[in-house]
Amino acid sequence: MQKTILTTILSLVALKSILFANELLPDQIIKLDGKIAATQESEQWLKITVPFLINQHPDLLKLEGKKPESLEEMFNPDFISGIKIRLWISFMNEFKRSALRGDKKDVRYFEYFSAEIDCLALEIDRKTKRAEFLFPSTIAKMMELGNYPKLTGYVVEFVRNGEVFAISESVSFLNYDKEEYLEKYRMEAVNKSSENEGILIPAHHGGMVGFQLLSHDVYRCIGHAPQQRRYRAKMV
Repeated sequence: MQKTILTTILSLVALKSILFANELLPDQIIKLDGKIAATQESEQWLKITVPFLINQHPDLLKLEGKKPESLEEMFNPDFISGIKIRLWISFMNEFKRSALRGDKKDVRYFEYFSAEIDCLALEIDRKTKRAEFLFPSTIAKMMELGNYPKLTGYVVEFVRNGEVFAISESVSFLNYDKEEYLEKYRMEAVNKSSENEGILIPAHHGGMVGFQLLSHDVYRCIGHAPQQRRYRAKMV
C-alpha cells in the first residue's frame, strides 16, 4: 500500500516537473517592441500600430533539442505560421463625457473596438514587425477625440493553434498597473467591443496597398474584424 502511494506521489512530481519545464515564460516567443498607439494616417483613417518581435520558434522548444523524425513533424525553423494577432482598444467618448460633464477617468464613457489579423507566415529574424489597424476618422470626429487621439487602454493577444503566448504589458489601462484593475479592463474590452463590431479593421481592409502597413516580413495574412468577411492582402 505504502509502495503504491509512494509511486503515485513520485509520478505526480515528475508530471509537475514536465509541465513546468514546458511552460513558456512571458516574452519568450513573442514580445511587444514599443508602445501601441494611435496616429492620424490620413483624412479618412486613424492608424493603430502594434510593434512586436518574434524571439524564437515554439516548436523548437517542444523538440527539446531533438530533430524532427517524420514528415508531419518537419517545419522550417526560420518561419512561424498560423499566428493570430487580436487587438481590443478603447477611446474616451469626449462628446458624451463633455455633454454630461463626466470625469475624465469615468470608464462609462469608454468605447471599445476590436479586430484580428491572421498571419499565415512570419519570418523569425529578430526584426521589428508592425501589425496595423485602421479606425475611421469620421467616428473619431463624432466622438470628438481631437487632433491627437489617445487610447485609454488596449488588450493584445498573439495566438497560435489555440495557445496564447504570454507577453509583458499585454493589457494597458490608463495609468493603472494593479493586476485586478487590468483584468477588469480586459474583461470589459473583450465583452463590450462587440457593440462596435466592424469599426476597427486591419490596415489592408481599408484599401491600403501591400504590407507597408503590416510588415514586409509577413508573407501572407488574412485580416478581419470579428464575424466579418476575411480579406486577403498581397505582398508589395
